[in-house]
Amino acid sequence: MLPHLLFSLAYLAILFFSRTKRDILALFLVAAFCIVLGLRDVPNMFIGADPVLYATILSYPADIKSLAGGADYAVFSLLHPITGTFLDLETCFMLLHLLFIPAIYLLFKRLSQFQGVFFLLAGWMLFVNSGLLLLANFFRQGICTIVFLSILVGLCVSRKHDTSLRAGALGLPFLHLASMIMIPSLLAFRSRHYLLISSASFILLCLAVHIAPDGIANQSDYFNHSGPEMQATQLLVKILTIYIMLASGYFLSRRARNSSAEARMVQRAAVGLLIPTVALLLTSNAPAIGLRYLYYSYALAFLYIASVITCRGGEFLFRISAIGICLFGVVTWTYPTVAVLLIW
Repeated sequence: MLPHLLFSLAYLAILFFSRTKRDILALFLVAAFCIVLGLRDVPNMFIGADPVLYATILSYPADIKSLAGGADYAVFSLLHPITGTFLDLETCFMLLHLLFIPAIYLLFKRLSQFQGVFFLLAGWMLFVNSGLLLLANFFRQGICTIVFLSILVGLCVSRKHDTSLRAGALGLPFLHLASMIMIPSLLAFRSRHYLLISSASFILLCLAVHIAPDGIANQSDYFNHSGPEMQATQLLVKILTIYIMLASGYFLSRRARNSSAEARMVQRAAVGLLIPTVALLLTSNAPAIGLRYLYYSYALAFLYIASVITCRGGEFLFRISAIGICLFGVVTWTYPTVAVLLIW
């Protein structure tokens, strides 16, 4: 709990600085957290954790055919002949976590005109399980989610059709295949049918998972994960939480004082992607898939809430929200599935 205490004190200390400095200080804090994550005791961590497995593949001195199989490991297999010769396990583990920093900086730059939003999102990454696990465990999905938020915000603030942003949207599945479902929404963002396209594409994907042939189901670990009933219950609870966050954000947004056109665009974009979240109930036959998609949903939900809170303009609500996120870290850091990853 010592690292949690230190990061909590640092996060709360930033509240004593002026509003103009909070986001940049939060950027330094999250970057420091990524470095600290890279210093974890790798040999004593679970081998199935993404960064441990990827670092093992990259640093393995012999043939890796028994370790790397499938598209998820393609890039790491290509890099192995180089990294396996020159780098050890700890170095590869650290380098993987350092790759988060450019992605986080990109998100920081996109949010620079929304003062305080990045600071609250930093709290989500440090103290809420859906954010912390993206940095501490789900390597490809973690970077993909952060880049996805950056592209979404970029589309909201851009005054023209930015082809680079759209190209980035098309490239997201190369980071994490699950992000493919977000592409239609990103490409149709400025369309008046955005909500319809976003909902339809999301529902179709969930329906495809629901009616997946038994042959595909038997080949997927997602469909054979232990404790499916428990996961289905978690799926339901987390979906309900998303809608509670949406309702809370809507209530707070009605009293917003200084909501800019760009901020309203960010909120519209997030809401459009969150409304069809209930369709994830169709994945109850493969709840692990639905639970992994919810990491994108929670990222959008916290972006939405952070935007609404900063638009309210009140310092009291902002501070209470930051303190609440920080205190929630006590639960997150001691939760069994998270605690086993935080070993130094």
